[in-house]
Amino acid sequence: MKSKDEIRKDILKIRKSMSQNKVKQYSQIVCRTVVNSQVYKSAEDICLYMPIRSEVDVTYLVNEATGEGKRLWLPRVDEGSMDFYRYNVGDSLKKGSFGILEPISEEKLNHVESALIIMPGAVFSKARDRIGYGGGYYDIFLERHPGCKTLAVCYDFQIVNELPAEAHDVKPDIIVSQDRVIV
Repeated sequence: MKSKDEIRKDILKIRKSMSQNKVKQYSQIVCRTVVNSQVYKSAEDICLYMPIRSEVDVTYLVNEATGEGKRLWLPRVDEGSMDFYRYNVGDSLKKGSFGILEPISEEKLNHVESALIIMPGAVFSKARDRIGYGGGYYDIFLERHPGCKTLAVCYDFQIVNELPAEAHDVKPDIIVSQDRVIV
């Protein structure tokens, strides 16, 4: 089996080659599936991310969630640790770690266990193993907050049969691609 780094590199190369039309089309399908899921419908707090490098664009969920009265939260990395901070439509964002847009709000999500964490990743397995981008931010956050509901979004080519998993790797509860849902 290839190493995590080799697998990540191979899949991200494919993702990078996607046309913006495919990114938009598949992202909208994924977001529609998320909105129709029971875990989304039952959540009052939705933790999203700001997409980079052709990740699934979950910003399609912003207006939907806001219209349903859900509270939105975005990740911010401070001093090597990630937490989620309140985001309202129209709020200013600043470039933070790795050039990712982050909220400037100081209102930190404290009742994490009742939130739905919608997370990106580089590669996933059918057994729900996840390879992120190598920083371990989601793994560390989820270790600090066990019991969170997690839903990973990706394109179908990012799902492989198996991955080399390590003890500290946290599996998402659900994986949604444009073609399937894995629970």
